Amino acid sequence: MRILWAAAAAAFVCGVARADDLSRTPTKGDAAVGIGIICNTSQQTQQFVRLQSSGARPELAMQAVNTNANDTRACGVAAIAFVRDETVDTVKLKDRLVQIVRVNVVAGFNGAGWQRVSNMVQFAVLDSGGEAI
Repeated sequence: MRILWAAAAAAFVCGVARADDLSRTPTKGDAAVGIGIICNTSQQTQQFVRLQSSGARPELAMQAVNTNANDTRACGVAAIAFVRDETVDTVKLKDRLVQIVRVNVVAGFNGAGWQRVSNMVQFAVLDSGGEAI
């Protein structure tokens, strides 16, 4: 289970795939599907990235954010269909740049199938496509 979780987190942090173009990260207004960590607030997402940049494994960073928020569901791994909204911040995560992005979740995968979601705003970490120097 731990390997699956790490693979899911890595897949989302490294980018998401659009059905019609697998070569780029979605821009504002684009629909996409991804698996990885999403958080309730941009501050929680920024804390997650800071912890990972300091060497924390993704699952430990997520647990620390949830403990700090006093909410076991503040950040979690999810498979979602979403529409990308605005970029909140671009930050360095180890040796690359990532974007903290507001996303409007339209569906989630519950293990058996996709379930529609309405009015759900979350924050995700997406690969910016650039390298930090």
